[in-house]
Amino acid sequence: IAIALFLLSMLLIFATLRGFYLPQADDQQTWPATYTFNPERSGAMKIPSPSALSIKAWNFVYDLGIELAQFETVFWEPEDTTSLRTWIASTPDMADSRVLEIGTGTGLIALSCLLAGAERVVATDINPQAFANSQYNAQHLELEERFDARLVSMDSPQPFAVVDAGERFDFIISNPPWEDAPIEEVAAYALYDPGFGLLDQLLTDTADHLTPSGKLLLAYGARRAIERILRDAPKYGWHVQLADPRELDAQPDVFIPGMLLILTQTKQEVATPAASADE
Repeated sequence: IAIALFLLSMLLIFATLRGFYLPQADDQQTWPATYTFNPERSGAMKIPSPSALSIKAWNFVYDLGIELAQFETVFWEPEDTTSLRTWIASTPDMADSRVLEIGTGTGLIALSCLLAGAERVVATDINPQAFANSQYNAQHLELEERFDARLVSMDSPQPFAVVDAGERFDFIISNPPWEDAPIEEVAAYALYDPGFGLLDQLLTDTADHLTPSGKLLLAYGARRAIERILRDAPKYGWHVQLADPRELDAQPDVFIPGMLLILTQTKQEVATPAASADE
């Protein structure tokens, strides 16, 4: 009886603390109440007027100790990138680095890099709401001076369409869409990669935008995509490290948390893009 009463009391304490620290369904639109958008501090940022912003929820990220706004139509699943964020927080190489994130969404990964000491982060997205969302969160965390958001046009959706030819980064990071399916609305760009075209372009084009010792970091929780990387990446001069203790063959087709893949360029001759096409 004593043990049961102790466990019950701990559950009540946990529920009370959880209700104190986390937003409830009725007040997600305004939590935390102390933060409001300040257009005078936006500088060169391109956020719409506050009246045009549509915040779906505020989400607390436990490993970072921060809360981030999530706009309507912007994807949110932090468990996709748990291992990636752990790596970012633990590597000393992130300090003073230049980073490019492709498909930033709320800005979670890009802002993780800035919090870990990155000098500057360029963050791209094809969803206009995500483009605004990431900037909103950068200002919320007072990191906007080192944050450069860029909107990718739907007419030219290539991963490096808004990156200058001469730009080089120490890290290029992406948590790309995991599934091969058609896209019918802008929000679906966060979920589907038709024919894995985006993945293939990351393998073929990323090296041109990395410093000599730069790394490509990919977070995937989809067996088909990871198997494709393990099969095709060496053709383009990549060495692939699957930085996860789990066995890939033991995972379902789609799973979370996602796995972190660390790709570095080798000295071998790189194949032509046509070599990656499925036969």
